[in-house]
Order: sequence, then C-alpha cells, then structure tokens
Amino acid sequence: MEINSIFKPTSFPDVLSLPSSRLLDDSMYQSVMLLVSSDEDDRGNYNYARVSNLGMIYLYVHRKGTKRKEQTKKDYLRELLLFLNYVHSLGKHDLRDISRFEVEQYQMQLEQTYPKTTTLAKKIGILNSFFDWLYREEYTTKNLTRGLIPVRIDKEAIPEREIDEEVLKESIQYFNNHPKVKSLLLLLGTTGLRLNEVITPNFSDLTYDRTRNRYYLRTVTKRGKIRMANIKDYVLEELLEYRRRLGLNTKIDKNDTSPFYPNRLGRHYSLSSLSSSLTEWMKESGLVTTQNQRVTPHYLRHYFAQAAFAAGAPIGHIAETLGHSLERTTKENYLRNSLKKQHDVSELVDIRLTN
Repeated sequence: MEINSIFKPTSFPDVLSLPSSRLLDDSMYQSVMLLVSSDEDDRGNYNYARVSNLGMIYLYVHRKGTKRKEQTKKDYLRELLLFLNYVHSLGKHDLRDISRFEVEQYQMQLEQTYPKTTTLAKKIGILNSFFDWLYREEYTTKNLTRGLIPVRIDKEAIPEREIDEEVLKESIQYFNNHPKVKSLLLLLGTTGLRLNEVITPNFSDLTYDRTRNRYYLRTVTKRGKIRMANIKDYVLEELLEYRRRLGLNTKIDKNDTSPFYPNRLGRHYSLSSLSSSLTEWMKESGLVTTQNQRVTPHYLRHYFAQAAFAAGAPIGHIAETLGHSLERTTKENYLRNSLKKQHDVSELVDIRLTN
C-alpha cells in the first residue's frame, strides 16, 4: 500500500482499480497514524486534513483495538467502496459532500437489492459504524448515521435449520467409501466447529489427553478464543484414513505442520473452496432440513447445538462450546424452536373423553 494513495486526492476510478491486497495491507497503518497524530489539537483530535476518503477507509478498516480478521476487513472494504461508488454516481468525489437525504436514498437502494434482512442488517451496520467513526473523529461535520434506519431482523423469518438425525446419518453413510467427505461431515456434526476452525489448525494441534482418554483439537474461534474440541475416536479414524490415502502422517506428532484437514495436495483448504464443495456434496447425498430446505455447512453447527440440548446439555455449556459470548445468541439463533417445544405446556392440558 503506497502512502501516496492515502494522502493524495484520489479519483474514484483509481480507487476501484486498486487491488484488494493493497488495501488489506496494514503495513502503512502505523506510519499514517503517526503523521495524523503529530498535529493533535488541544481537544485530543487528530488532523485528518491531508487524508483522502480512501485513506479514511484504510484507517478505519485497520484501526487498532477492533481485532478484525482478514475476511471481516474484506467485507468492510467491499461495502465502503460500494458506498464511495454511489457517492461518485451522484457527481461528488468526497463523501463529506454527501447529504443525510442521499444516505437515506442509498439505504433504499440496498433494501431493494437485498431483501434478506440479515444481509441488509450487516451492510447497514458497517456503514453506520463507519459514519459514526468519521463523525467522532470530526472528519465529517454531519452525523451521517442519522440517514440510516436500523434493520430489524425478524427471527421468525430466518430459515429453520433443523436436521433430522436419521437424515444426517444417511447422508454420512452415502460417503462410506469417501473418507474425505465422511470425516468432514462427522467433524462438523460432532463438534459444532465452524468450517474455518477445521481447516486452520495443523495436525500438530491434535493431542491426546490421557486423563480424559480423549483426543482434542486446539483451534482458534471466530472471536480469537482458543477452543479444545473433542474429536471422537470414530471421527478421527475416518480422518486418518483420508490422510493415509493422501500419503500423510497418521501418528500424532507435535512437529507435524501439515494441515489437520488437508486438501488433495496436502495443503490448507481455502474456506470458500471447501464451503462450496461441501454444500454440493451435501446436496448430492440428499441432506436437507426437516422443512426439506437445502443446507450449508453452517447448518451442522446448528445440528450440534440442538442435539446437545436434546441430550441434556446446559445452554451455558453449549454457548461456551460454540464460542458464543452471550447465551442469548445460542437461545435465539440456535435453540429457538427447541426451547419453544420444551416450554410448550400443551401436554398438561388433556380433554380426552372416557367411555
């Protein structure tokens, strides 16, 4: 990332042509912050007078204390550059010239393009956070967040992500001769791990706990926390068979830096590639929800939570296992229907007629 593109006024077409890898490169962040902070005023405000709109996006995406992961940064960059494209379409080349009304119009466009409330809420959330930061840093004099209306997500409209255990078993058995797919379905279904939490660890992250007589995989969750996921023996057996077919080591070795779940070349999978492939594999095997809807890899995380709850696991333990900071997330997003069924009092009311 060249420092000139952050400070020099940049025409918008040039902004769009910048490779994402340059915008994602945070190597210039500290240098830029040193420059803008060198002219701090007596109220503690930094001087962003020389920073372009692109530079402000760069500073916002990489700002310290947010702990944003690479994919999150990509999402933020995409949404903010799309907004700048909208600004340019209005004949303006500086987002500080945008009006509250024009922000409202942009949200209307998004609502027409993205009717799914969860998708829309994410986009509006990114813009709201960016506008708020610009205003608090006094880069803008207008509080553009006033032009955004929070998106209310209708929980009842979210697709039910319930999978019948027998249907899942049939899907897994469909891949009996394909340990690559079978082991992955078993891994996700018995651990509740996200797909990224399976493909990121190395084989050296797999350890055996003699006290508990169990295998554990050390992985990093979405929020950067360490999770020790229990890998059941029969699941590990399938994974080792897959590694064996690839010619990889199958003995636990703390020095083995090969991927825990490798691709056919013995390397780490890319998340998008494996997610797409697994979705197609599940479709091929006939795996659907109880409402006969298509499933994605994330649905197996829901299956895990629901199966654990049905087996008597406390909600707090399920939340902790899944890495949810709030039990509310587990209740509302993963166990909504399970709790409705559990709390239903119909069984207490009986008007059966007797002869």
